[in-house]
Amino acid sequence: MDRVHVNGKWLAQPLTGTQRYATEMVRCLVGAEAVDLVLHTPKGVEAPAWASAPHVEIRPAPVGGVLFEQLYLPAATAGRMLLNFAGPAPVLKRRQLVTMHDATAFRHPHTFRRAFVAFYWVMYVVLSRTARLLLTVSDFSADELACVLRVDRGRFLVAPCAADGLTQLDPARPDLDVDGGQYLVVGTLAQHKNLTGAVAALTASGRRVVVVGAAGRDQVFAAIADLRTAATVAGRLTDAELVWLYRNSRALVFPSKYEGFGLPVLEAQVLGCPVISSSAASLPEVGGRGALYFDPDDSRDLLARIEEFERDAGLAADLIERGRLNAERYSWERSAATVLTGALGVPLAQLSTATGS
Repeated sequence: MDRVHVNGKWLAQPLTGTQRYATEMVRCLVGAEAVDLVLHTPKGVEAPAWASAPHVEIRPAPVGGVLFEQLYLPAATAGRMLLNFAGPAPVLKRRQLVTMHDATAFRHPHTFRRAFVAFYWVMYVVLSRTARLLLTVSDFSADELACVLRVDRGRFLVAPCAADGLTQLDPARPDLDVDGGQYLVVGTLAQHKNLTGAVAALTASGRRVVVVGAAGRDQVFAAIADLRTAATVAGRLTDAELVWLYRNSRALVFPSKYEGFGLPVLEAQVLGCPVISSSAASLPEVGGRGALYFDPDDSRDLLARIEEFERDAGLAADLIERGRLNAERYSWERSAATVLTGALGVPLAQLSTATGS
């Protein structure tokens, strides 16, 4: 097999869910040792230590930004397969795998700037028709993207997110006033995340709430100030601090109205935190039987699930066990194997030998 090339643009970006997906997928591709890789890095960006391996070539580019992705990569990978795990990809290239995480920009355009939505619309419409392979993170997202972009659902290969790496971290208590009796809410202040309404309902009922991830620019400081009057707002924390909160909170409440995957649900299940989740979008697919579900448009339904959770003495332990079993369906290695077999044609026997399984 020819060497497989990887778009390393995500290495120059802040670590969010998209960049974490790219990191874990490429890390597992490197660890599988099933194909020879060429990792292209933008100008001035160093490759991570885990990419140093005999079967991996690190190739620094002389340019960065848009020039790196749209001009350098098509030329440097001409005639070769290119893997893109972090959103947009070179428009001028056909022999490539393009990852489209969700259809949020199209289903909830008010959440983003108009220029951003227009850019993604043009980019995804073109790539969905020209790229050799399309990848996404859930069956829900595959259905949504196929519908919005008007392409065949069969064009999409599904390789889910995972959270198994969190179990390897040592928890670190964050500098917050928490005692273990609080409900944990994880999300941004984007409207479709439905965070402020859920937090308002919980705090108005007298319950303690810690909000993680609701940091923002000047235009959202007022909303954060409103949250802080009733809840503890932690903003962004380290992974180790988030692990501590998952393991020392009463439950995760995840009220989002739209998710391509909904990683916090899986993170909580992996770490033994009961999950009370919205029933919208991909969340029942991801959470499975390991969560209590509520209508995100009905705060009374949320509070009814909270009261059910608090009233039933054995429900927390039951949710933790069901969540653990559900989380076992997901792993980064299995998702990477999906790409190796489904996109790159690596035989299962060869992959099993390479991974030692």
